[in-house]
Amino acid sequence: MAGFKNKIRIRQLTALTLFSLFSPLLFSQTSNSDFERIKLISSESEISGLAISPNQETIAISFSKSEPIKIINWQNRKIINEINAGKWNSGSRLSFSATGKYLIAQEIGFSDFSQNKDRSIDYEIIDPVSSQTIIKFSKIQDVTVSADEKLAVSLNKDEITYWQLPSGEKIKWLTIPGAANAIALSPDGKILAVSQIIDPNEFKSQFKKDKKGLKNAVKFKQVVGLYDTATGEKIKTVAEFYDLVYNLNFLPGEDILVVFQTPDIRIQENNHHLSYVNLIDVPSIQPLRKGFTSMSMNQPDMKIGNDHRYFAINSKGNRFQEIHLYNYETASLEKRFELAHRLFEKADGERIINSSRPAFVFLPDNHSILVGMGNQLIKWNFEPNNTEK
Repeated sequence: MAGFKNKIRIRQLTALTLFSLFSPLLFSQTSNSDFERIKLISSESEISGLAISPNQETIAISFSKSEPIKIINWQNRKIINEINAGKWNSGSRLSFSATGKYLIAQEIGFSDFSQNKDRSIDYEIIDPVSSQTIIKFSKIQDVTVSADEKLAVSLNKDEITYWQLPSGEKIKWLTIPGAANAIALSPDGKILAVSQIIDPNEFKSQFKKDKKGLKNAVKFKQVVGLYDTATGEKIKTVAEFYDLVYNLNFLPGEDILVVFQTPDIRIQENNHHLSYVNLIDVPSIQPLRKGFTSMSMNQPDMKIGNDHRYFAINSKGNRFQEIHLYNYETASLEKRFELAHRLFEKADGERIINSSRPAFVFLPDNHSILVGMGNQLIKWNFEPNNTEK
């Protein structure tokens, strides 16, 4: 746990200061030169979520206003299935399980970030082949599916529950005091990561001469605890104070845990919603020094490319929503795609539905991204000299 005090002081750098550091880079790298509109859906449908299957063959699209999920064959760009699930008025975020056996729909709340209380939203685990909902979860914080697709794990208040798939049978449960909003299972199924509020008794020795610092940490920060899934015992708390954690996710094929966090609104400067994505090396249980940022007003979509060359996240520029493309190895911002209204000028007279929640996926060619925003689908070719395989 050494070094907690120094790290929390470093993280007290304001959002406004950080934004000013990144701004010169952002303004110099707009890349809107190569894109095309993709016509797959009704002009009256507002997109809320996109997910591409692990075999890269199908794309799932969810919508607001309780519309069904559509499954698209990307090769011929045809709708091959509609699923009457995830039909929330505000829409849903989508993700596939490790081999695509299940599709997970997460309700988009009207407010992504809950002040002084746990997130409370619905989830559904869906069989995309049979179009049947396997299990529904109501008003909980988070759900994840194991890499072997035999288990679902849910977080409801302080209770972690394991459910057998596809039966939906409740297998076991345990209580983790102070559990917050996010959980994740390691690819080997041996480690459960949980975001937690800070227990002051755990860190008293690190703050002997700084009681005010400990008080502020407890009030505004969180930690990530790693637990043994077999025994439920804590392995270790990661030696880092984070802001409010709303997403944990293990990168496929890597022993890296992704942490999405956003500062408590009470300490945000001038309403600048600067959020962070940080990485944890799981074998060493050490936070890595590289990360990514977003100015999105809502919880951003974030994806890593199939070949792990790029990491993308949506953000907010001076005027418009943007997709920011980072080099994953160096964490340097390489390109940004500005989702300005001029992109939609060739909408053939259709009504344009505005949205502040872009969703996107990396396409199979690894050189382009499909963006859904409002009622528009845009294919951004960020490496235009390459053609889709």
